[in-house]
Amino acid sequence: MKPRILLFNTTADDLLDVQGHLSDSIYEVTAVTSQLSDISRAALTGSIDIVMAVTEKRFDQLFSCIQQINVQNPIPVIVFTYEDSRDVIQAAIKVGVSAYIVDGLQAKRIVSIIDTACFRFNEQQLIKEELERTKNTLSERKIIDKAKGIIMQRSKISENEAYKAMRKMAMNKNIKMVDLAKSIISASEILA
Repeated sequence: MKPRILLFNTTADDLLDVQGHLSDSIYEVTAVTSQLSDISRAALTGSIDIVMAVTEKRFDQLFSCIQQINVQNPIPVIVFTYEDSRDVIQAAIKVGVSAYIVDGLQAKRIVSIIDTACFRFNEQQLIKEELERTKNTLSERKIIDKAKGIIMQRSKISENEAYKAMRKMAMNKNIKMVDLAKSIISASEILA
């Protein structure tokens, strides 16, 4: 199945040449609209894979919509415009626009621009996922270390012995170390 594009157009241009190039490519324009609510609805229901916005105005509303999408169901968003304000470009990047193209909407270039934006989006998603895993691992490590400290203090044993005891208990109960650590912390707070 071809990646599905929603074309958001608030300009006077009909963009038929752009749509023609896209229909001859690996992409498919499944909807054309000038309503922001259509973008949200389509993106959040998963009926589109990419948003291509061609606009000269309503940046605050568009960027708010993109930010909502990126929180709930991230997809690549490509913005074509004539607006080259540094503030607008910075706002676009901040909300997660995959490509912001100023004065560059040419039918013959459209496929490579979308390809690049999609590749960039996918790389950014991988980085975000890795960052989230790293944050979770660090958070779990802090919880385990806190529980280990509680065991060391109460049982008057070394850090290594406390860790081995926790690992053995987690294996015996067939639970994750972090879940055991949370139980130890909770029990300690009750007994305090």
